[in-house]
Amino acid sequence: MNKFLSLSLLGATLALASGCTIASFETEPVTLKTDKGEVVCQLYDRNTVIFDRAIHMPHAMHIEEADALCRAEGERLRKK
Repeated sequence: MNKFLSLSLLGATLALASGCTIASFETEPVTLKTDKGEVVCQLYDRNTVIFDRAIHMPHAMHIEEADALCRAEGERLRKK
């Protein structure tokens, strides 16, 4: 199991164990414009950037690339 997946599962387990759901931290989806097309990101609370992910991406883009763009956008917003 890769490190990111392990951390994601740990975070999800902790959120569920504490009585919270990840959905309670969701923000409105954010659209990023890239040279390959638009990526729609589901971002979460600024302190929960590890869960940020793509919910729509261009066909020419791999999910890993789209997710990385979304996490980078979450990090950028977190630092604001």
